Amino acid sequence: MDTPLAWADHRIFSGSGENFIFAVEEASLFSLTREARETLSRWRTSESIELDRMPSPDLEVLEGLRDAQILFPASREKALPPQLKPAEVPLSTLVLEVAQDCNLRCTYCYADGGTYGAAPCLLAPETARRAVRYLLDNSGDRDHVTLIFFGGEPLLNMQAVRTATREAISYGRKMGKKVHFSLTTNGTLLDAEIVAFLHANHVSVAVSMDGPRDIHDHNRPDESGNGSYSEIVSRLAPLFEDASVPVAARVTLAPDQWHRVVEVFDHLTGLGFHEVGIAPVSPVSKALLPTAGQDASLLEGFGLLAGRFVAHARKGLVMPFSNILDLLGRIHLGQTKSLSCGAGFGYMAVDAKGGFFPCHRLTGEADFCTGNLETGINTDRINSCLGSLNEGREESCSKCWARTLCAGGCHYENHLRENHLGLPRGTSCKFIRSWLDLGMKTYAELRTDGAIEAMGRRLAQRAQC
Repeated sequence: MDTPLAWADHRIFSGSGENFIFAVEEASLFSLTREARETLSRWRTSESIELDRMPSPDLEVLEGLRDAQILFPASREKALPPQLKPAEVPLSTLVLEVAQDCNLRCTYCYADGGTYGAAPCLLAPETARRAVRYLLDNSGDRDHVTLIFFGGEPLLNMQAVRTATREAISYGRKMGKKVHFSLTTNGTLLDAEIVAFLHANHVSVAVSMDGPRDIHDHNRPDESGNGSYSEIVSRLAPLFEDASVPVAARVTLAPDQWHRVVEVFDHLTGLGFHEVGIAPVSPVSKALLPTAGQDASLLEGFGLLAGRFVAHARKGLVMPFSNILDLLGRIHLGQTKSLSCGAGFGYMAVDAKGGFFPCHRLTGEADFCTGNLETGINTDRINSCLGSLNEGREESCSKCWARTLCAGGCHYENHLRENHLGLPRGTSCKFIRSWLDLGMKTYAELRTDGAIEAMGRRLAQRAQC
């Protein structure tokens, strides 16, 4: 007698006129023939499947589902997700808050004008050098690491940026490691000398820009209240020319602007950006919490861009919409997540005073300080502070089909919604599931057309970044 089989957690959905099954634990996606879909309908509610008792028309389909691990031995204990410990994960990425100061006063800024709630200050070059060495010394057997220059506005402190870059190259070479550089800027201080430095060192640049003039100037005024759009646009051309790595636009939109996401994307690609990523604003106040209608508007806009992405892919083109590229890359590789992100697990931030935080967005929050360059990273503190954010999610997450693609959501967003605004847990879950659902349907459509194979290498590279 065959071993009785039980159903693994799965979800059936349709896309591009076909049916698909998503195996939750493995994050695997399979197409379903009409016959397979009908077989599933007949047996899906059965608590136990014994193949030697199945009618022959259904046996082949059920054996295929077993091979895909959607049916598994009923006696097998459910595998628990791996319990990673921060101390066991070598550093891979370090964010340097080179300037806790900014020359803009963005209306939605989560960092109190770039200061993170403290007096404005700049990272000392010597502290930057020590931070770089700490990253490389604690990167274990990794041969590639990433150094991110952040703020505030990092171009206010080019001395620290230059010092850190030189140290990363020389010390990295000595250790046999390659350092990748990234910098996020508001673009207002770019000049020929800075652009030449960024290009020479292959620094991946993201410019914070929110789209057409009216949106951008409303969101991102300077200290005098004047818009910054014209100043930024006048400085972009040299950055785009001869760039060895793509220049990205980093967009943040308030809920009342979400209905314009397609317009924003088109405007920024029209300016010459190589990639565009669009993020909903973090709810630093209740005024920035979206309504259900605004959530629907954002998803509609993302859906229109996803549809256009598919149309481009059918022509052999890759539309530079980084949101969908990143999600499709993860689905393509079947990447499961036991952690919502790398915060505290290989990814750390250093503030301008040399203090460690699990994420750049948590900088300045005393409860999330996890050491400093003098004493090193306190991994017990990482467990404690992140554990407090994740407490109570186990049951709801364990029942969610999206858990291996989401793993609980952004720590900082959860902190804002729950600790800062006092909202119940899971208030962003519906939106996250809808976005992941859109990604899977887009992937299914691309696979049906055969377009996914042509762009598979590009997607794999995205997922590994």
